[in-house]
Amino acid sequence: MATYQHLLAPWKLRTTEIRNRVVFPPTCPTWVSDPFSGIFTDMAVDYYAERAKGGVGLIIIGGTHVHPSSLSAPLMMPQLYNDAQIGPLSKIADAVHAHGCKLGIQLWHSGMRGYPTYKQAAGFDPDATWYTVSPSQVPLGEFPGASTPKELDEEEIEEILSAYRSAAERAIKAGLDGVELHLSHGYLPWQFLSPLYNKRTDRWGGSYENRLRFPLEALKRIRAGIGQKPFLGYRINSTSFWPGDLEIDDVRKIVPDIEAKSDIDYVSVSAGVHHTFIHTPMEFKGGWESGYVRKIKEVTNKPVFLVGRITMPDVAEDLLATKSADAICLARQLFTDPEWVNKAAAGKADDIRACVAANFCWKSVSRGGRVQCVYNPTIGREGAWGAGTLIKVNNPKKALVIGGGPAGLEYARVAAARGHQITVLEATDELGGHVRLQSLLPSRTEFGEIARWLGDQAGKNGAAIKTGIAVEEENLDQILAEYKPDHVVVATGSKGAVDGFQGWTADGLPGWESGNCLTWEEVVTSRAMTPPRSFPGHAIVLDDLGDVAGPLTAVALAESGCKSVTLATRWPMVGMETMLDVYFEWIMPRVYKAGVRIMADHFVRKIDGKNIVLFNVHNEKAEVTLPADWIVMATGRRSENALYPLLKARKISAEMIGDANAPRYTYEAVYEGHRAARKL
Repeated sequence: MATYQHLLAPWKLRTTEIRNRVVFPPTCPTWVSDPFSGIFTDMAVDYYAERAKGGVGLIIIGGTHVHPSSLSAPLMMPQLYNDAQIGPLSKIADAVHAHGCKLGIQLWHSGMRGYPTYKQAAGFDPDATWYTVSPSQVPLGEFPGASTPKELDEEEIEEILSAYRSAAERAIKAGLDGVELHLSHGYLPWQFLSPLYNKRTDRWGGSYENRLRFPLEALKRIRAGIGQKPFLGYRINSTSFWPGDLEIDDVRKIVPDIEAKSDIDYVSVSAGVHHTFIHTPMEFKGGWESGYVRKIKEVTNKPVFLVGRITMPDVAEDLLATKSADAICLARQLFTDPEWVNKAAAGKADDIRACVAANFCWKSVSRGGRVQCVYNPTIGREGAWGAGTLIKVNNPKKALVIGGGPAGLEYARVAAARGHQITVLEATDELGGHVRLQSLLPSRTEFGEIARWLGDQAGKNGAAIKTGIAVEEENLDQILAEYKPDHVVVATGSKGAVDGFQGWTADGLPGWESGNCLTWEEVVTSRAMTPPRSFPGHAIVLDDLGDVAGPLTAVALAESGCKSVTLATRWPMVGMETMLDVYFEWIMPRVYKAGVRIMADHFVRKIDGKNIVLFNVHNEKAEVTLPADWIVMATGRRSENALYPLLKARKISAEMIGDANAPRYTYEAVYEGHRAARKL
């Protein structure tokens, strides 16, 4: 059994004793009352206590506004610019400390990345600023519209620097052990540091020394505010991956200069100016940033924190043993499994629910919600659903779960943990449902970990899982007689519509019967066969869903022998739904590299045998006819729930969960499976 002697070794950060080298680094702390006041709620207490109870050594609460000019619509982020937050924050500190964990907080000003639109809402502070701020008036280059900030004047700079100190003072009054300056990811201190954003010619810009002045002054004032006992660190990019911005050689000069000119205790290293590299995709290997971090370690004497797709303790242990870092940051991984450290320490690494980097967490936040995980439905619900709440029942029941997708497997896992006798019947030879199908797409293999973990855990909890058993009307009575269930759960999912069913016409596509039509699920399943099926000729992929399926199926077809592949959508762009989970910028290079032709703003007029007629949705008279040996539907899905009324007609206790209710995503399926199993 692995002992993880480096990972679990205690250490000291200034005067703070920390029990191990696992850090829950700054992430989006959305457990606040609203985006206007940013006051922590009791949800935050339960959330952070759960991770402390799970064995983490140090928690650093994520981006916390130090000044009202930093507010970022529609993000549910906390503030620390008035005394109203001290009490709620102290409740978090007490809860975290009660479980032997230490607590810090990251001080943040968003600068030009503030998006103050919601401050224009009637009812909000009528004196609120309706613009962002930055060292210089440089347009934001990441989004359409090129939001252009107000250039900060000397008085405003002084006010913000003072706000850093007062925010730090409040953190210590609340009982925290230290604070961190957010000096990365393109926010205000980085904007002062980088010549990409800082075009000033006064004492705050121009020369390297002047550009360094703002972060140094912020650190100086923070230290003055917190005193000598608490720790003070900062997070910085190792590299930006952005043209004209600071890169690793620049940062290797900056880090020792900060160390020499300020009283800091650690350097937390991240990468990327915007969220493409902050939330890296599932094909990235654990510890992918270690090469950059080692270069930072070469120029500093302070402890260095490392982050980057680390999901398993063996990887974390190796990174520490090889001196790639002094502490390991687990961000998304501790969304997925708060008990990561306890499982590692107990020799139960196989039971760790590994983050699959679906980035549903960031998607939830960026559309104005709270952090969620694609297959951990307890996040944010720790008070009711946290560790230790799956209590054994006094009167176990026999439940039959029909369908081994994410909803059915989560139901089985939770219900079996509560002592019920659970049997899962899956029609195919493999578990996973839509999770397994999506894992067959190019670059999505990791997504299949969801089904593997759910199935393994359900089995360990005592559920019987049987594959290759299809339950249909013809054998339903036989199945019921054989298993004699007290309750039946219909978790039969949904199925892609080969007729091109979608929301515009609420019908299939004209002429679909005449064409060689198939769903994207059929394509990836065929490619996974031995030998894999090829697709010669010309293929058209119709992307109406806007998720990963359409673009990556087009890539799969191009890799499978198609003479040409066209990806068409009636929307302004393909893969629209992948913008918020930060996959668009990883998927589209694959699409272009594969030679896929993209036709946005086009819908199907008709399918005519081996031809398809598309029209421009904004100019319906403009038509184009394309050869179509294969027409692949990434369009609507229909629920597969014919068994449910049959069960009800037989007066059988039954319910539906997941896509059997309505086609949705993995998150909803797992959540509904979990919720229903707690009620059995």
